[in-house]
Amino acid sequence: MSISLFITFGVYGQTIRLNYAKQPLNEILLDLNQRYQIQISVNANLSSNCLISIKQQFASVDKALEALAKKCDLELVKISNVYAFRQPEPVTPAPVVKKERPVRYGYRGLVVESNSQEPLPYTLVKFADGHVVSDENGYFSFKSTRKSVTVQFRHLGYQVTSTVLLPKQMSKVALLSQPQLLEEVVITSKPKLPEVEQEIPHTRVGQEAGHIAFNDIANNLVPGNSDNLIFNNLRLYPGVMAAGESITDYVIWGSYAGQNHVIYDGITLFNSWGINDDIGRVNPYMVKNVNLYKGGYNVPYGERVGGVIMIDGRSGDRQKPELGISLSNQLANGYLNVPMFNNQASLQLAGRKTYYELLDLSTTPQAKNEFILPTYDYTDFNLKFTASFSNRDVLEISAIGSQDSYNGAFKSEFGREVIEDVQVSSRQIGSSLKYVKSWRNGGTTDLLLSQSEYQPALQTNYNIKSLNPNRPDTVRSFNWANTVSEQTGRLTHRFPAVNHHQLQLSVGWVNQTTSVQSQGNQRALDDIKSQQARWSMYAMDQMQWGAFSLNVGLKADFTQFQATPFLQPRINGRFNITPQWNINFGWGIYNQFVSKYSVIDEVGNQRDVWQTSNGRVFPVLQAVHQVVGVAYLAKSWEVSLEGHYNTFDGANRYFIGRNGLPFFAGGDVRSLGVDVFVKRRIQKHEFWVAYSLSKVEERFAINQRRLLPYKESPQSQRHELKVAAVLNFTPFYLTLTNVNGSGFINNTVEKANQEIVPYWRTDLAAQYRFRLHKLRCQAGFSILNVFNRSNVRLNQSVNVPDGSTINTIGIPFTPTFYLNVGI
Repeated sequence: MSISLFITFGVYGQTIRLNYAKQPLNEILLDLNQRYQIQISVNANLSSNCLISIKQQFASVDKALEALAKKCDLELVKISNVYAFRQPEPVTPAPVVKKERPVRYGYRGLVVESNSQEPLPYTLVKFADGHVVSDENGYFSFKSTRKSVTVQFRHLGYQVTSTVLLPKQMSKVALLSQPQLLEEVVITSKPKLPEVEQEIPHTRVGQEAGHIAFNDIANNLVPGNSDNLIFNNLRLYPGVMAAGESITDYVIWGSYAGQNHVIYDGITLFNSWGINDDIGRVNPYMVKNVNLYKGGYNVPYGERVGGVIMIDGRSGDRQKPELGISLSNQLANGYLNVPMFNNQASLQLAGRKTYYELLDLSTTPQAKNEFILPTYDYTDFNLKFTASFSNRDVLEISAIGSQDSYNGAFKSEFGREVIEDVQVSSRQIGSSLKYVKSWRNGGTTDLLLSQSEYQPALQTNYNIKSLNPNRPDTVRSFNWANTVSEQTGRLTHRFPAVNHHQLQLSVGWVNQTTSVQSQGNQRALDDIKSQQARWSMYAMDQMQWGAFSLNVGLKADFTQFQATPFLQPRINGRFNITPQWNINFGWGIYNQFVSKYSVIDEVGNQRDVWQTSNGRVFPVLQAVHQVVGVAYLAKSWEVSLEGHYNTFDGANRYFIGRNGLPFFAGGDVRSLGVDVFVKRRIQKHEFWVAYSLSKVEERFAINQRRLLPYKESPQSQRHELKVAAVLNFTPFYLTLTNVNGSGFINNTVEKANQEIVPYWRTDLAAQYRFRLHKLRCQAGFSILNVFNRSNVRLNQSVNVPDGSTINTIGIPFTPTFYLNVGI
């Protein structure tokens, strides 16, 4: 039962004093009624059950009663002259509206070439929420809140195509190559909305920091033997040194031998050239795309501290068989493609063999220096099997093998007569197996298993004529072999792009082995065999917000000889100022666990030896890349300006003193340079200029003593200018190129009055394409070194370890005629 108290008391403006300890509210109100006169209404139960302790004075009755009401969680209401205490009305909370998560629809697909159905890797896939890039197998996946999306596909050398994709389907998008007329876009998902723009070029510079992409490189007409098409193409672009014509390794942004990683279908190529001047290890019939990463690249690419050259092999035409034959005055090349299993698979076979040059038109420049003019023999074989399953999974098996030999005799008439016979051979073998799983909810998983081995061997025999007829001639011999091998296994998963992010995770195992064997009375190194295995993991997040793209990656290598991992953070970015202008940058730390170490004899001859790192005598190489560039990419113009500053730690050498004892020199290297590239397209013709300004410096500490001052490295060249003109008068094609270089030291030991010989070479190529019934024919010629300039080779692969000096001339005036026939 509720009882109300009605109390009346009055007050005449005096101060109200409250001083109570644990008193019920009703008692306090009665006491106040005795002291003051105020009209109050209160519920007896509420006022008797609330105990109050208070000692405070108030300026007014209203303030005093409000304080008492607050202590009892009551509400004070004044109606006329009556103060009423009552319970506050309960506040009904506002209804919580549960925010529904937006529904995201998954889109996935495969980009292929229209005719051959070969996958097109690294295709730019643009949609309303952003963009992604297809992986090396042509797959893409992303999520969007839209129930259908219009997607644009861009790939070098192919028609730009737009179409509508539907979710929960595995879409197959077929792009038409540049020579074809687009009548219809072939795609499995419906509806389709084809839209065509002008095709983009076969080569792209400036899209990403330090990256040059070459699409369908086998169809690019450049001077030189097509059997070394990769180097013949790359040498015409900035950052790749053309002077020196090195046949042991590329020189990319001042890199040393062994610091660049050449990868063909997941197979490491420890030497991408044959010993022959102009034959590459990969058959041109097997090459589809090439991606050059000069520096500042992210974690998925390469295992070295220099540049990376990734060669994507063809997947083969699954619709019809193909046969190709290429004949020149140096070499025969054959190719066969066979569709299998109801057009679900293809088998490709290719092989090359040199033969006696029936028409030897090369001319040796006249010079005061003495040269070895050797003879060569080269043989190789390539195989690739590709199959697609009903669930869109892909299986690829690739194998490559090559063997070559070099024989030369040298006779000197200066001083004592010296007769020298040199025999060199090398063998490169490798294989890979890759299985690509495409998941229904988006994303792909790759399993890659690969192995590779490179084995060079050298045999040298000397006969030095004695000046004393009573003493016998001096006879010396030396045998040397250096084998390097690698076995890898890697599992990589790519998540679908969602919320501006696309995550990629990978874990791999790498085992590397090297051995050095030598025989002779002068040995630079003792026989040694070493092995090093490690776990390698990385994570990369590809982020994109409108015009800004950012890739952040972290790589960790766990070795047997160090408890802590080798951490390698990397970052790349691009900001599109306008659709044509962009700013790009790259930064990263890089480690290398198998390297080439230089051995310098007492007279300055250099020999490079493959050796695995052990963290002590042979340390792990480390580099830091810093790259920034700006580019203008339009339909008719392609302009790029790029700067780099790279440092390398662990550039070690071993010197052999005149007493025959070795001593160690450890040091570091710094490389600084600027690359400029300008290309102009006029109708079907292309003209470009490439210029590199660079400087490479090294310093060493002998036997871990004080570091010596920096000096220029043997491969350091200040200026290199390249000019090219590619003229398309279908069916006639003509290419002119010219390369000028300021020259390089080409010596590891400083000499007084060191002569630096400038580099200059002009080349020409011409081709006529025609058909004979069903035969596709290409007939042409190439002339290297048109003006027969005498140039010097850098890092010649044949380095005689016993101390003699052999000069090998650069490519002389060399005409080559060829005929290519395809069915």
